[in-house]
Amino acid sequence: MSNRRHKNQTTSRIEKAIRAVAILFGATAFLMVGAYGFMLWFLEPPVVDRDPVSRPAQIAERPQGEDAAGEIIQLPPVASDQEAGWRNDVYTVLIVGEDDGFGGPDVIMVLLFDTGNGSIDVLSIPRDTIVNVPWGLKRINSYQGLFRQLPQDYDHYIYALRGGVANLVGFQTDFWITLDTDGFRDLVDAIGGVYFDVPQRMVYSDPCQDLFINLQPGHQLLDGAAAEGLVRFRRYVTGDIQRIQVQHEFLREVSGQLLRARNILVLNDLVRIFQDNVDTDIPFRTLAWFAYEFLRMDNENVRFHSVDDAIANIFDNVNGISYVSLYVEPWVGLINTYMNPFTWDIQAEDLEILTRDRNTGVFFTTNGAPFQNNWAR
Repeated sequence: MSNRRHKNQTTSRIEKAIRAVAILFGATAFLMVGAYGFMLWFLEPPVVDRDPVSRPAQIAERPQGEDAAGEIIQLPPVASDQEAGWRNDVYTVLIVGEDDGFGGPDVIMVLLFDTGNGSIDVLSIPRDTIVNVPWGLKRINSYQGLFRQLPQDYDHYIYALRGGVANLVGFQTDFWITLDTDGFRDLVDAIGGVYFDVPQRMVYSDPCQDLFINLQPGHQLLDGAAAEGLVRFRRYVTGDIQRIQVQHEFLREVSGQLLRARNILVLNDLVRIFQDNVDTDIPFRTLAWFAYEFLRMDNENVRFHSVDDAIANIFDNVNGISYVSLYVEPWVGLINTYMNPFTWDIQAEDLEILTRDRNTGVFFTTNGAPFQNNWAR
């Protein structure tokens, strides 16, 4: 009897322990599902107030009046982005990395997020790209320091820069993000660093910018400071063009690291870390929505694009100052293939690109805007 009683007591204790674990597991699962459900309820898709002026001309030119039978044509109201000439579920963001130590952005990117198809395309615009501006230094990154010389009244350089980028790509981005070097380091540290294959020995020192780069080649874990050195190093044969390629490879590793984790439940923490380290006009709940949509993607659907010597003269020079001048047709082809948010193709005359005639070397603008020929010396 004693052995049987002891066995029953032991069985009872085991059953109680199992029930306790089951209750704990169930409660935890309930809380996780509840938190996940609350998170999904909290997310807010973008509300984009797109300027009607930027809608395609075809919309305004739809036939009016009578048809062949003499009946009045009644045009339906514009009820969706696609009917207005915009691709559905496509959003664009201007991303700017500050600064290059000389009063201008070090990184200028346009991101197109197709949430319907689960893809992201990122286009880097070289900071030395020629633009048609009223001041002498005609680089795209000169907007930060000189935007107040424009006839328009901008309260922040980012809006002037967004207009300058729009001249090159054919559309105003829906949102913008600016990130300084401190924020970049903090973001990398916040995700635990990034494993990356450093392509070469990198040594550079600039006390004025508090920039000290000392990286060995090879696969390694980069913290925020080391990652900053990697993306800012530019002593390559092709200068800024190769630096952009390294930046793209690094960002591809970052996206891959985040997508491999796919931890939806820490989404709120990731968004808060991001929000604390950037300036942006994207609302917090919309940031969370973008992050959630990103974490559902496959890494092969994150693509990066920039110029090479087939798309631009990457070694152009005016009065001893280096520039990148775009070749119109290849550039427009790149935009239409990967970065076009419209349902129609962007044409060269829709853009204000300042470029050279390949035969004569004479500068002209693709949309016929007056060329401001006052180059810095």
